[in-house]
Amino acid sequence: MGTQFRVLTFNTLFFGQVRLRRRTLGKILDRSALDVICLQEILWRWSLAELRDICGTYPHVACAFLGPAVTGGLVTLSRWPIVEHRYVAYRVRTPRRSPRFDWFLRKGMLITRLEIASHPVTVVNTHLMANSDGDWSRTNRHSAALHAELQQLAEELAMIDADVPMLVMGDFNVPKDSWLFEEFLVGTGLRDVMAGDTRPTYRPTPRLRTIQAIDHLLVRPSPSSEIVADPKLVFEEPISLPDNRPVHLSDHYGIESRIELT
Repeated sequence: MGTQFRVLTFNTLFFGQVRLRRRTLGKILDRSALDVICLQEILWRWSLAELRDICGTYPHVACAFLGPAVTGGLVTLSRWPIVEHRYVAYRVRTPRRSPRFDWFLRKGMLITRLEIASHPVTVVNTHLMANSDGDWSRTNRHSAALHAELQQLAEELAMIDADVPMLVMGDFNVPKDSWLFEEFLVGTGLRDVMAGDTRPTYRPTPRLRTIQAIDHLLVRPSPSSEIVADPKLVFEEPISLPDNRPVHLSDHYGIESRIELT
């Protein structure tokens, strides 16, 4: 048996009962068997500080700051030591009038090198620009920008040590049946651990009713380590609060997976 650990990627949703949902999420994560957690839309330093107070079993954190903000809203929590990390912003900036404050977030990728049971592992946490049209055709107004972001992501991944197993996860805002996603997989050699699973990772809301699998967990083995994954969707159902009120933790579902390096 090889080295095993558990990972999660989850877009936490930055508005609507944020503090209540974040505290509830933190308690769930703190009790979980997860080793590495990639979160999106953690916007503020104080939000991260509160989450870390609740998630005391995750002593290691990777993120970047821009004043009071968490750059890109990206945070990676780990129970294993973080050797190094860096944040790379996407060169394509979302227009100021775009939804979800994409322009403010300075979206990008958070690249983290960890030591898991003495084995180096690279984890890339990312969040691409939103497509409020729900249309990823080649002629859509957002497709060219998303394509440019994916190309930049592919370029960065190609420069990372290929002798180290890699996990790339997050909110890509690109569905798995789109030409954008297919080209990205072919160009990078990454494998989608949820390939063949057509369930959406986005819960329909009045703001965006299109449901797709737009969150992904992708892997790239090293020459000496194959990667075996056992993924599942989580947080699909509402969570009961202490007063028995039900609340969805986000408008996204999470992807959790056991990872084995063989």
